[in-house]
Amino acid sequence: MKPVALLTDFGLDDHYVGVLHAVLAAESPGVERIDLSHAVPAGDVWTGCYFLRCAWPHLPANAVVLAVVDPGVGTGRRIAAAQLRGRWLVGPDNGLLTALGIPGRCLVLDAETMGLEHVSSTFHGRDILAPAAARLARGDDPGALGTEANSETLVPCPIPEPEREGRCIRGVVLHVDRFGNLVTNVPWPWLVDGAELRAGWRRVGRRVRTYGDGREGEAVLLEGSSGLLEVAVNAGSAAELLDLERGETVEVRLPDGGESARKRTPGRRGAKTPSEGV
Repeated sequence: MKPVALLTDFGLDDHYVGVLHAVLAAESPGVERIDLSHAVPAGDVWTGCYFLRCAWPHLPANAVVLAVVDPGVGTGRRIAAAQLRGRWLVGPDNGLLTALGIPGRCLVLDAETMGLEHVSSTFHGRDILAPAAARLARGDDPGALGTEANSETLVPCPIPEPEREGRCIRGVVLHVDRFGNLVTNVPWPWLVDGAELRAGWRRVGRRVRTYGDGREGEAVLLEGSSGLLEVAVNAGSAAELLDLERGETVEVRLPDGGESARKRTPGRRGAKTPSEGV
């Protein structure tokens, strides 16, 4: 039996998360269930993709991931199971399924093929996606879930990739966490000593190892837990101090000679970028 990891925007105020657990337990008795998060902002596919990227390297190798951030539920959007690097990711075709790159295999789920008789127009997470995840977890034939599809036709992930040109790295604020830290989409290994982050009038150049290494109220640069460049403020909020939000553009300026030095900087051992796919 494979474990199932759940990621949703359902929150904990309603019964929705509990029902997903109940369906998984009924369809696959004894299945291990891992709650990644149910606090994705409502309908926020971008954040759902970011959470998937952060969680993916730490999941059991055989895990099935059930991701339900589905503002288009009941419409003509597809729902599918995508296989990436040995794991199955089950969710709506709205960008979530390509958060880690182009899957090696894709199955468009079909309620009739699955023998599902009662399907609500507003809760496909319960009525189609959870049963599909449960069947994959218990080892059923994936082909019994629906029809094969070309993975290249899946909706692309909404998160932009950083761009490099000479001594300039252009990126975005990828996420603002609950502590006010600004997580960018710039890989930390791309930086060298003397690099400076710029965003409008803002300039941040001091690099530290931990959040506590910065002086109180000082904005600093550091490597976050996902290997990305973060801007943080010790005992404060970088988002508030710098007046930056998710999606805003940032630039990293490398010093003279920084480009060649950056090219020699090795990436994290075993790390893969989302564009590398399966």
